[in-house]
Amino acid sequence: MTTNATGDLTIPDSKQRALRNAALFADNIETGFYDDQGRPAPWPDDIDQWTPETSQPDTREPGDQPF
Repeated sequence: MTTNATGDLTIPDSKQRALRNAALFADNIETGFYDDQGRPAPWPDDIDQWTPETSQPDTREPGDQPF
């Protein structure tokens, strides 16, 4: 994800993802995504269709870190 001028997180479009994936692979940097065998993988093509999982309630106390 990227941060635009207003500070909102945005998902890069498919052309931007392709450019970023190529740059990451050229520099041997991982995207944070992995294939079924655990190898580093490029950004998924359908990432703009993903939705946050809301099935679990947020039970953190105010000020707690998410991880």
